Amino acid sequence: MGLVSLDSYHDGINTEISYQLLPEWWNKGLATEVITEVLLLSFNKLKLTKIMAETQSANKASCRLLEKVGMRLERTLIRFGKEQSVYTFEVSD
Repeated sequence: MGLVSLDSYHDGINTEISYQLLPEWWNKGLATEVITEVLLLSFNKLKLTKIMAETQSANKASCRLLEKVGMRLERTLIRFGKEQSVYTFEVSD
């Protein structure tokens, strides 16, 4: 079906959520459900306070997905020769 992972972000400080779903699973709400659960696990069980996500700005579906799960656009940058959108989700005490 796909993969969702938590890894070190490019800055070596923060944690990044990454995901890939096989095309036959797109547009079924599963990515929203899985990413939401991984974010909840990250904050409630792993006690992380900030999660990053980076996607190509041209990937509008991925940008919408990140916004749908509550992440906010922090900045754009050029990486891998393309504009990337960097999203964050932070929890406060």
